[in-house]
Amino acid sequence: MPTTTFLNLPAEKQERLLDAATREFSEKAYNEASLNQIIQDAGIPRGSFYMYFRDKEDLFRYLVHGYMEQLLMVLEESLLREQGDVFAALLRLYDYTQEKRQEQGLGGIGAMSAIVSRNNGMQKNVLLEMVDSAAVLRRLRELVNPELLDLRQERDLGDMLGVLMMVTAPMLYAGLQAGAAPGARERLENILKILRRGMGKEKLPSASNHEGKEN
Repeated sequence: MPTTTFLNLPAEKQERLLDAATREFSEKAYNEASLNQIIQDAGIPRGSFYMYFRDKEDLFRYLVHGYMEQLLMVLEESLLREQGDVFAALLRLYDYTQEKRQEQGLGGIGAMSAIVSRNNGMQKNVLLEMVDSAAVLRRLRELVNPELLDLRQERDLGDMLGVLMMVTAPMLYAGLQAGAAPGARERLENILKILRRGMGKEKLPSASNHEGKEN
């Protein structure tokens, strides 16, 4: 994470460095990206960079964390639009990422899509670990309409949101990559429908119980 020195810089100087980093990480895989090129494009002395970030990985993590925060804000807005329906909100988030994935620009979802695509060998967990899952769940539970869920005990809402995040996050990650698999949206929609209705059937009474009642 950046130092207070970086956070205290004027916004224009911060953006210049982050824009340079976005260009480099969008065009090259992380292992091939050049910190020297980023520093040169940002127009800052090398010594200044190390006053802002520990190293290239620190900068990369901060950059991706910012994009993950954007996605979370979109999900929060989607929950508001869908009146707390978390299933509909997650599908809306997927549609948003697909719509914005092709957009050009250094600060948007298109840039994140390019970075993910360049680093498609990177484990999803590397990106997901940049998010404080407990904090995310706290933020989301304030916007979810509990009347739309079958909550039977206090911890159910948190557990349900956790399951939804675990199931949908890999599909959202895959959707950010260039050339998402055909039918990916339909599959996500079907999975959300299954989770909405539940997967277990009511247990039918056994034959012996039924006979006992008749006697």
